[in-house]
Amino acid sequence: MSTAGLLVARIGPGTTPVRAASAEPRVDIPDPPILVHPPPQEPSFEAFVADASLRLRRALVARYGVELGVEACAEAIAWAWAHRERLATMSNPVGYLYRVGQTAVRRQARWQRTPPLPREEHDADLALPDPALHDALAKLNRDQRAAVMLVHAYGYPYAEAAALLDIPVSTLKNHLNRGAAKLRRMLESSR
Repeated sequence: MSTAGLLVARIGPGTTPVRAASAEPRVDIPDPPILVHPPPQEPSFEAFVADASLRLRRALVARYGVELGVEACAEAIAWAWAHRERLATMSNPVGYLYRVGQTAVRRQARWQRTPPLPREEHDADLALPDPALHDALAKLNRDQRAAVMLVHAYGYPYAEAAALLDIPVSTLKNHLNRGAAKLRRMLESSR
């Protein structure tokens, strides 16, 4: 059973043949297990970024206007890619990214400047909003405008909007109530 001075180890089920020197004992190495089903994969980071960027952009644009909001969203998403391992351990990663966006705005914001708010296309089936609404929204403070836009314009539930803004639900409700009251007063006085 020897071939050129080497012994061929006895092959049993589930083993790989190993050639051993004639003086050494036989070595059996088990085959690696075959996976019948691949392990479940966690959602990809790309999917998280795609979902989070839309929500984040809406919140930041509602708070800071189109120019600063979109730029802040881009900075927050860039930060997310650079720190994805750290982000994976957080309980509210989108809320944290919102704070990253706020920091980006603070670095570049110019004081005493009213940000331009987005004007979206309207369906022909829907009634057009009051033209003074856009100007009234621009006069709200940032917290109130973000809360009103997320809940009333985009239809976010209170809990999700509060988590996105990284504030308690009670604080969100205060911003909504005060913002809605200011909007009512401004819209009634413009008629």
